[in-house]
Amino acid sequence: MRFLLLILWAVWPATAFADDLAVPSVWENQSGSVLFLDTMDDEGRLTGRYVNGAAGYSCQGIEYDVEGRVFEPLITFNVIWRAEAETCHTITSWTGAIEGDVIATEWALVRWVAPDPVSGEGGLGRYAGESRFVRRD
Repeated sequence: MRFLLLILWAVWPATAFADDLAVPSVWENQSGSVLFLDTMDDEGRLTGRYVNGAAGYSCQGIEYDVEGRVFEPLITFNVIWRAEAETCHTITSWTGAIEGDVIATEWALVRWVAPDPVSGEGGLGRYAGESRFVRRD
């Protein structure tokens, strides 16, 4: 009996997370950006789309491809901000954990701005922050 309980205790966390990330699904963060998770294969490879809704930034209202991986409860995904409608010379990566109807992440963004020939301003910029995505479907 103890052996059976030990097995159930060991397996419980894995099964508890099995339904946390339903695909397809729609998620929105605190800035109004929307993450569409469209497919996930048996190896945890994830694809989808991301629409920027953050006020004051370019590349808004356009779908950008998402690629990532899930190793529940962990998740990581990336957006290369390149689309026919608008390209922002930016790559953003999110890494975090799936917590029921919330994906809590930290993000890192790199951006290239061509240097101004007069001032020399521009070049590579690095930024970081946190995003909390809440399931919306």
